[in-house]
Amino acid sequence: MRKFFLSAAIGLAATVAANKPLQAHGPVFSPGPETIFKGGTQLTLGFDTEGATGVGEVAREYKPFLEAEYGVTADWQVGIKIPYAWKEETDRTANGLGDIVLDTKYQFWKRDLPGAQYKAAAFLQLELPTGDDDSTPRLGSGSTDVFTGIATGYESRRWYWFASGAYRVNTKGAGGLEKGDKQFLNVVGGVRPILTEYKEPDTVLMLELNWERAGRDELNGSDLANTGGWQLFFSPVFWWTYQQTAVRGGVQIPIAESLNERQATPDYRARLELVYHF
Repeated sequence: MRKFFLSAAIGLAATVAANKPLQAHGPVFSPGPETIFKGGTQLTLGFDTEGATGVGEVAREYKPFLEAEYGVTADWQVGIKIPYAWKEETDRTANGLGDIVLDTKYQFWKRDLPGAQYKAAAFLQLELPTGDDDSTPRLGSGSTDVFTGIATGYESRRWYWFASGAYRVNTKGAGGLEKGDKQFLNVVGGVRPILTEYKEPDTVLMLELNWERAGRDELNGSDLANTGGWQLFFSPVFWWTYQQTAVRGGVQIPIAESLNERQATPDYRARLELVYHF
């Protein structure tokens, strides 16, 4: 599996011949309204990691993933995300295939201005229970879950802003466990500090505020203690783009929270992606 991801990374990095420049930018840790052009394909090789501490435990997760998205029309795209997970919880470790995600997005509104553009889209993701939920720690949720919402934004030569709201419905998994549903609200601002020419290397910097709230988990219909609550993250992110290729990433830093009872809390979340668009 490691050889597979390494080979994919080398292949993506080597393919920078420019037929079409990488188009829209968007948030890293929240949904954006951008879609791929008709017939276009976007391949992403990414790496997620996060750490949490509390209640006498230390948890770490490392998740490389491969994602492919295709533009069915100029406003509608479909995609698939395949993750591989390494998880550590104090003295326990597990690794293997994670939960595969199928997704679609439809851009239902767009307004073009001189040098700028407004747009809005609706999105839907289906997370499949392909990860092992019998391992310790668990690599998958054991349930088929749905994530849906709306994103809007503004993009100009210099400035960016985005906003989105989403809801995640978690269904009952193996053993009668049902994770609490989650709600998400995000606001993002960005700037291109140096206005480069059309085909020159380009950098965009953004700041995201990501709020998420989880309901209590249930086991066979009964609420579980030490679950549920809300968290707020401050997330600086970057885009570096050259023609068809982009490198993007960032770090989520928790700045406020109100969790029920005693729970491990995130110390950080981070993401790095290599994107190729053709």
